[in-house]
Amino acid sequence: MLKADKQDVVDRLKEQFQGSSSVICVDFRGVNVGQITQFRGQIKETSGTYQVVKNTLARRAVSETTFQDLGQFLVGPTGVVFCPGEPMDAAKVVKKFVQETNGALKIKGGIVDGTVFDAKGIEKVATLPTKHELLSQLVASLESPISGLVGTLEGVVREFVYTLQAIADKRESE
Repeated sequence: MLKADKQDVVDRLKEQFQGSSSVICVDFRGVNVGQITQFRGQIKETSGTYQVVKNTLARRAVSETTFQDLGQFLVGPTGVVFCPGEPMDAAKVVKKFVQETNGALKIKGGIVDGTVFDAKGIEKVATLPTKHELLSQLVASLESPISGLVGTLEGVVREFVYTLQAIADKRESE
C-alpha cells in the first residue's frame, strides 16, 4: 500500500472515530463471511458500521482523538464497530452476535461515551436499558401518581353525584 493510500485510510478512520459516541473492538477469527455480512447488517440497523482495520493505521487514526486509549485493543485481527447513535444499541447487537456464533466473535473491549471498557464491561453495557427505555420508565413513574390522583378525585365526584341522586330520589318519593 502506498504512503498516500495509507494516509487516506487513516484520515477516513479518524473521521469515523470522531463521528462516533462509542467504538467496540472485536476479534473476528472463526467467523465466516456470511456471518460477518449478517453482523454488518445488524450493526447498520443501529446506525452503526463495522469495519476490519489494520491495527497500525487504526492506532495512527486514534492518536489524535478521544479514542486514544483504544490502542490497547488494537492487537491481532481486529474489527471495529463504530456507533454514532445510541451506544447501548450497538453493544446489544455485538453481545447477541457473540452468543449466536458461540463465542467465535470475541469482544476485545471498547470505549463508550469516553469510558474504556474491557470485554466484560461491554457486555454489562449491553444489558443497560437504552435512553428511550429509560425515558419511557421515567414517564411511567411520573404518570402513575397523577393517574392515581385523577382516579381518587373521580371517585369523590362520583360519590357526590350518587349522594345528590339519592337525595333527589328521596325527595321525589316524599
